[in-house]
Amino acid sequence: MDSNMYLETILNKYAPRSLDSYTLNILLLKSDLQKWASSCYISILNSGSRAKGTAISIASDVDYLISLTSDCNANNGGLKSIYDSLYNHLRTKYNPVRKQNVSFRIKIGNLEVDITPARKQSGNTNDHWLYVSKQDTWKQTNIQKHINDISGSGRLNEIKLLKIWRELNGLDFPSIYLEYLSISSLSGKSKDASKLSDNFIFLLRELAKDTNNPLNSRIVDPANSNNILSDLLTATEKKAIISKAKTSCGKQYWKDIVW
Repeated sequence: MDSNMYLETILNKYAPRSLDSYTLNILLLKSDLQKWASSCYISILNSGSRAKGTAISIASDVDYLISLTSDCNANNGGLKSIYDSLYNHLRTKYNPVRKQNVSFRIKIGNLEVDITPARKQSGNTNDHWLYVSKQDTWKQTNIQKHINDISGSGRLNEIKLLKIWRELNGLDFPSIYLEYLSISSLSGKSKDASKLSDNFIFLLRELAKDTNNPLNSRIVDPANSNNILSDLLTATEKKAIISKAKTSCGKQYWKDIVW
């Protein structure tokens, strides 16, 4: 089996699961979230890897963004109070509820669901404000632009393989940062499917570099130049990625890099 065929088997192995058996559970979840949002509710958006085409079975299965009105809780604690309110509400329904940087993770059976509360900016825009718990602040972003950029990048398989590699190695590497870093690093490389293995090992070698490593470059959210994606990881977390990339690049066979 050649390198590209092997990597295709890995992509198939970790293909996202079908949601057919969870249809009712998801409908009930969305109904409950709408009730929680009450008069602030606008919509619930598919916001993550499924919408972008980069979903894998060993990361979160479903991602939803709850779009809320621009004035929601404006005089009652703002975005932080929205974040805390949703957390407390979810805890009454699900156990455990895991706090993440801008979202919460719950489990419905074996299905992992990430839920992000966001306040939509006023006017004809897809821009939203998110509460960032690690920094106790808020940021503006545009989920729809992310979906358009990533899904149309021509790099979906390389991104999925890097996400699989991340999960197998237990690395902290936020998907939005990983996705835009991959696209940037692979600019100028062929998008032909026959180059998949070449492109993926190129990515790993880039992440293993001691100098000119893309992890040390400034990666900016194209939806908001004030949102620096490369700041989502600490220097220590980046060193862990570099160390694992060095180890992987030293392996002779693909089965020892992704399996």
